[in-house]
Amino acid sequence: MSSQNIGETQRLIKFVEKYPFADEEKERWLAELHGNGINGDLLEEVRTKFLELPADKVGGDWTRAQENREIMSILKQWRLSMASRNFRHSR
Repeated sequence: MSSQNIGETQRLIKFVEKYPFADEEKERWLAELHGNGINGDLLEEVRTKFLELPADKVGGDWTRAQENREIMSILKQWRLSMASRNFRHSR
């Protein structure tokens, strides 16, 4: 696993394992997360597929909203860590 963004990667792994995505997608996502860590394209793909799941498989609209907020939180934290890595402390 990539040494960068371990917290966000672990949160996304738990999220992917929690919901009934298609087996081939889930295996591909988990292999990517374990091998290369998290990236923006993967986050957007997981979020899109999550929003396409039927409400009865997710647990209702309220649960869908909460979990969508969790994905967005992971995305924002990942973006923040990527931006801070590019910030140079030169004075």
